[in-house]
Order: sequence, then C-alpha cells, then structure tokens
Amino acid sequence: MGALDSTLSGGRQILPQAQGGLYYVITPPLPSTLPEPCSWSLVLQITQNDDADTNGARYSLGYAHFLMDEAPSDLLKPGFTVDIYEGPRKVGLVEVI
Repeated sequence: MGALDSTLSGGRQILPQAQGGLYYVITPPLPSTLPEPCSWSLVLQITQNDDADTNGARYSLGYAHFLMDEAPSDLLKPGFTVDIYEGPRKVGLVEVI
C-alpha cells in the first residue's frame, strides 16, 4: 500500500508514525456484497514515511486491511485507489501497489 498525503488538499499536517502501531481511517462508500454501498474502516500499518514534499504530496508505505470481515477486501489489489478520511475530513489517498 502506498498512502499519498497532501496538506494542500486538506491532508494531515503530520504523517502517521511509521512502525508505531496502527492508523485507522474511513473510506467513502464502496461497493460490496451488502445491498447498498457503505463506508468501511480501513486499518493502515505504516512501515516507512517520506516526509519530502513532492508536488504537494508526502508518501507513506505499509500494509492495509479492512477492519470488518464483511468489507470488500477483494478490492485491495494493485491499482486500487481510495480516498481516506478522519471523520468528515479527507486526509489522503491510499493506492495499493
């Protein structure tokens, strides 16, 4: 997983700590086996941060998985991207690599 975090578009001011535990975020509504799309809790385990600002973005690497078994885990394959939120505030983008 690669997480893009841009302070220019409302992202976090400080990247989640690498190797410091788990970082919990929420996705926008995603298609799943449920009757209607819904938001899901996504757990990010950050293993490496790059604090260098590259075109208004900073990057983290790590692992991602959904908190609930019913979540659409089949979406977490290379090329999948999803915005991530802390409450109503968009804080970044996750891209599965």
